[in-house]
Amino acid sequence: MAVIAETLRRLPFFSDLSEDELAEVASHVQERTFRRGEVILLEGDAPCAVYFVVHGQVRIYRLSPEGREQVLKRLGPGDAFNFVPVLDGGPNPSSAMAWTDVTVYAIERDNFVRMVREHPALTMAILADFAAKLRHTTALVEDLSLRTVGARLAKLLLTQAAEKEVTPRRVTQREMAAQLGTVREVVGRALAELEREGLIRMERHRIVVVDRLGLEARAML
Repeated sequence: MAVIAETLRRLPFFSDLSEDELAEVASHVQERTFRRGEVILLEGDAPCAVYFVVHGQVRIYRLSPEGREQVLKRLGPGDAFNFVPVLDGGPNPSSAMAWTDVTVYAIERDNFVRMVREHPALTMAILADFAAKLRHTTALVEDLSLRTVGARLAKLLLTQAAEKEVTPRRVTQREMAAQLGTVREVVGRALAELEREGLIRMERHRIVVVDRLGLEARAML
């Protein structure tokens, strides 16, 4: 229990709670692990718990009736998901899958709702998270509505390159398509166009950013 409480202290949602409050929260935590590719929760199901990412990355996504995937966000340690259905009682608005091997702390719905009522610091942290997710969703809608696939792809490559000059090998064209709201074939053509323009270079399934300033300009189109 002490280990869980100490881990909770490092999560932004619980950093302002007292030691006694942390201990009380920790008593309701269920630690769960998922292997890469394993589904954590499904869109449309009844809400069971809120999840806090401790290790690994989680992909939040929706599926169209035809099975087309749209990635909404990728979450890492310190992030949380499934607040909305737990608080409003509706079904899960999206699905969650382990992008890597993942460890999460789950708190069941009834316990979490009671914590929100009893701990103002937790309530404010959740509101801040809602605000950040709303900004992200607004930017996503803007990208999907107003920017070309080529521009959205350039923006994605810049985001990936912010951490590494070369994108991770595990990011396939199909996975890029899911993040960009399109299909793999369109991503393949857009990558070829960016390479012809001298903005990127394809190296055995890796994508190297060659002209960062040019790619930034392309991302604005």
